[in-house]
Amino acid sequence: MAVLGLLPPTVLHYTHSEVHSGKSGLALSRFSSCVMLVAYACYIYFELTTSRRREESNQGRGENVGDADNNEAPDISKWEAIAWLAILTIWISVLSDYLVNAIDGASQAWNIPVAFISVILLPIVGNAAEHASAVMFAMKDKLVREV
Repeated sequence: MAVLGLLPPTVLHYTHSEVHSGKSGLALSRFSSCVMLVAYACYIYFELTTSRRREESNQGRGENVGDADNNEAPDISKWEAIAWLAILTIWISVLSDYLVNAIDGASQAWNIPVAFISVILLPIVGNAAEHASAVMFAMKDKLVREV
């Protein structure tokens, strides 16, 4: 999706076939972003509706779905979870601002191009928490089974 969203404005720019210099490329870029946003909303809708139907059909057949048979009580309440989510979201936004401001200095100090740091290193670091949590859930044998 990202390539399909970026390709038309890039081709328009490099072919120099714009009617109004710079304006038609911006309009095409905005249109591409709107198409990708609609596609993302459709994907979310599809995932939410089909997962509910899938759970209902599996329960009708008597199959266990995820942790449905698990009687563990939650460690924190719903409002505590919402409060922690809000606090950590604010904290991550502050840390992200520091990280973005530090990219230029790190690029100059390590003699690495900014593009390499932005395209290669940041996604690896950004997904490290997701990978660590996947390993932790796998070690606890809490992986969700896809049907």
